[in-house]
Amino acid sequence: MLAIAAGFALFTPPASAAPPSSPASCREAANGLISLLDARKDDTALYRDAYAVVVNTCGPATPAPRATTPPSPADRAKCRDLVAAMVDIIEDDAMDSAKFVAARDGFAASCMPK
Repeated sequence: MLAIAAGFALFTPPASAAPPSSPASCREAANGLISLLDARKDDTALYRDAYAVVVNTCGPATPAPRATTPPSPADRAKCRDLVAAMVDIIEDDAMDSAKFVAARDGFAASCMPK
């Protein structure tokens, strides 16, 4: 059994090669990020996981933006606004647009997990 698990780990593609997520799953992950930011839980594993889903699999694949610093408590509102903008774009059925990429990359650079 251990050999099967080890073999699966060897053949699992890296996160950067993850297939794109559907608009529904991206909207769900983004709304989860909003809830976590509202609850001031941006230092949890759940935030890190939702962040990774949105940044790595939502929208068109682009080179990863350079992250700056984790959000400070005062920046949570900014991060929430960036995620809300992504949700609006997803709901407008424009997740494959340059506008979404700009919003996603702005979020990724400004709101990385702690």
